[in-house]
Amino acid sequence: MSSFNWMDKRGAEGIPLIRTLRVMLTNHLPEVFPQIRRSMSALMDNEIDSAPKLEDGKTMTPKLYHIIIKAIAHSNALAFFGEDLAKNEKFMKAAMTFIEQTLLIAEILRLLPQFLSEPIGKFLSNKLNSSSVIFDTLLPVAAERVDEYSRAKLGHKVPEHRPKKQPLDGRKDRLRAHCLMVGSVHITSTTVCFAIHDLCLHPEYVEPLRKEIEATGWETFEKSGGKCFPLLDSFMKESARITPVESVSTRRMALEPFKLSDGTAVNPGEWIVTAARGMAMDSSVFSKPNDFQGFRFADPAVVAKIDSRPSFSAGDKSSDFTSISDWQLWGTGSPGRFYVTAVMKAMLGLLIARYDMQLTDPGAARYFA
Repeated sequence: MSSFNWMDKRGAEGIPLIRTLRVMLTNHLPEVFPQIRRSMSALMDNEIDSAPKLEDGKTMTPKLYHIIIKAIAHSNALAFFGEDLAKNEKFMKAAMTFIEQTLLIAEILRLLPQFLSEPIGKFLSNKLNSSSVIFDTLLPVAAERVDEYSRAKLGHKVPEHRPKKQPLDGRKDRLRAHCLMVGSVHITSTTVCFAIHDLCLHPEYVEPLRKEIEATGWETFEKSGGKCFPLLDSFMKESARITPVESVSTRRMALEPFKLSDGTAVNPGEWIVTAARGMAMDSSVFSKPNDFQGFRFADPAVVAKIDSRPSFSAGDKSSDFTSISDWQLWGTGSPGRFYVTAVMKAMLGLLIARYDMQLTDPGAARYFA
């Protein structure tokens, strides 16, 4: 993180980022999303159309994860940093490799004894330097925004950026955005990949979802800020329930002595987590938890429209993929979950509406240890 350390003090660093994601970006989704969806669609079409064709005329697509992570990284660059940086090839390449390099370094350090972690971590960070490329690209942009804000206060005319935000410290703001790239790209791309796998393994859901997307339309979806498509919403939630990205969630380190309601003591420096995977497979919470039921979370009245009257609207009840009341995908409530959900729906919706998809080997194992 280019020598930047997050302070171990509640609320010391996160408030500007939370406000930007939860309030400003979410409120501006109807405004920014048409461009994001068009760019995403063009990028995916280009990746798939440029792939070699098989003898039977089918397309041998590139690796699914490569297409998805590229599309999501580009969408995030548009939303967070603007069109100029999204067109910067060096920056975009670093933005994609940064995620994988971060995870690779983290896995290596996790397996090492503590006294080796710092020197080897520094060595790997210097060798795998996408982080430096991102920071060096973002810093002058942040400095320019801070300068524009100062000049605007003096009455000078400056470019307008959306969402608007009062800058605090150029370096810190860019580092917060830098940090945001890890979670927003990794979690989103992995969740979408799993959902596509599940769609291929359960093709009976393709036609109902396609009907919903076509009947609702992209204009309605974008005006709602990504809150449409309740059937797709439910399918995504069931996929994430069956195949969560992480086994544990809501990691918290005690800064002072703490006791849970059952008397369990948590001492300073100790960590506590929730068992997200175990909770998702709990039969006391979900009936037949091992069965994939794509419309498990959808309103039955909405599901009934599939056969009787394929007409869906923004007013149809959503299954609340963004909800934090009954599962732990978002921990205690990620402020960026509304934007992330809209991006995932757009990507899945584009693939479902425009392509017929199959797994190269449907019987291949989905896990390894």
